[in-house]
Amino acid sequence: MQQKQFEKIRAVFDRSGVALTLVDMSLSEQPLVLANPPFLKMTGYTEGQVLGLNCRFLQRDAPNEAARAEIRDALARGVEVQVVLRNFRADGTPFDNLLFLHPIGGRPDAPGYFLGSQFELGRPAVDNANAAASHAGLLTRDLERISDVATRVEMDSRRHLADAAAAMVRAWERRR
Repeated sequence: MQQKQFEKIRAVFDRSGVALTLVDMSLSEQPLVLANPPFLKMTGYTEGQVLGLNCRFLQRDAPNEAARAEIRDALARGVEVQVVLRNFRADGTPFDNLLFLHPIGGRPDAPGYFLGSQFELGRPAVDNANAAASHAGLLTRDLERISDVATRVEMDSRRHLADAAAAMVRAWERRR
């Protein structure tokens, strides 16, 4: 990605109200190359602590095997995915993260980047299903802004993302 495109995407990230990260798939370990203020606030890390790392560091030793397998499959196929992961903040506090991954740029079967958006599940006094659907709506708007800059951003449908988020939350809540 050209520096000018990267800076425009950074501007969208910085203005977004949802937690966003960007992973460079061309680099070994697929490190974070962008992390916005809502992501940093959610996790308690600084930008300097997270850039250059793969997001796996947030999982520590949590048993997320099924979700990790779904992520690996989506990355290999270059498709979007939504999973729930047990993550940990910088201070060690665990939280359940509804992670959205979306391919950006490159070829359809080999995207250059993956955009990640994180949504904390289980916050007190929050209707998680509606909040996740709202998050998905904000994410969709951000993806539309990024699509003006990136070489390719495709979504099956805006409603699909919101429906998938709500279904993931309902399944997570039944599991509790």
